[in-house]
Amino acid sequence: MIEKMLWRIKLRSDRTNVISAFPDSIITISPRFQHDNMPHEVSLLLPTNNGARHLIDAAVKTPKEFADAMLGLFLADPFLNMAIECERLAQANISWIVNLPSVEQQDVDFEQQLADVGLGFHREHNNLEIFKAAGFRIATVVADASSAKASALLHPDAIIILPRITDFAAGFPSLRQRRSTAQEISLSLDGTGWKGMLLGLGELSEMDHERQWPEALDGVICRPQILS
Repeated sequence: MIEKMLWRIKLRSDRTNVISAFPDSIITISPRFQHDNMPHEVSLLLPTNNGARHLIDAAVKTPKEFADAMLGLFLADPFLNMAIECERLAQANISWIVNLPSVEQQDVDFEQQLADVGLGFHREHNNLEIFKAAGFRIATVVADASSAKASALLHPDAIIILPRITDFAAGFPSLRQRRSTAQEISLSLDGTGWKGMLLGLGELSEMDHERQWPEALDGVICRPQILS
């Protein structure tokens, strides 16, 4: 049995009925390397986990554990057989997919190096398009305004803002920094025609205090916790 990680989702009180049956969480695989001084959001990106297919295997074997959740998959994985995995996940009644972890969380230079060898954001988007065409609802992870505008072309049900690795250098990004990024991304989405939910990462202590959330956000995702 693989270890999983839970990212709770909470929408603003006036947004809960905008999209029907919106998931209450995201489930991803847990990082195999864990250390008190390394945030889970960062360690999840290390090349030490078992890959997307192992989490899909778990969802297929125990679908009730994934009910009402988005399934977070590393969609830049070149070994995913999308036709097979779409069919398996549909049979397991998984309905939401998000590209988490994402190469968008890497620093800009490394992200470009991944893109140069075909393992970048474009591959993730291509696979999200395949999931959407197969009837799944999708969310996309972004880190800046440019990737948000590119994601809007997919017409995802949600866009999720996550900090890059470099943003964790001095600890979890401040509310002021997250508010600034959310505002910039929200403005970049104006005029794109996108109508989904804009979500951002937050501390557990912020989850029940909507007034603390960046104004541009429709909801927040709680920093991940390991599921025992």
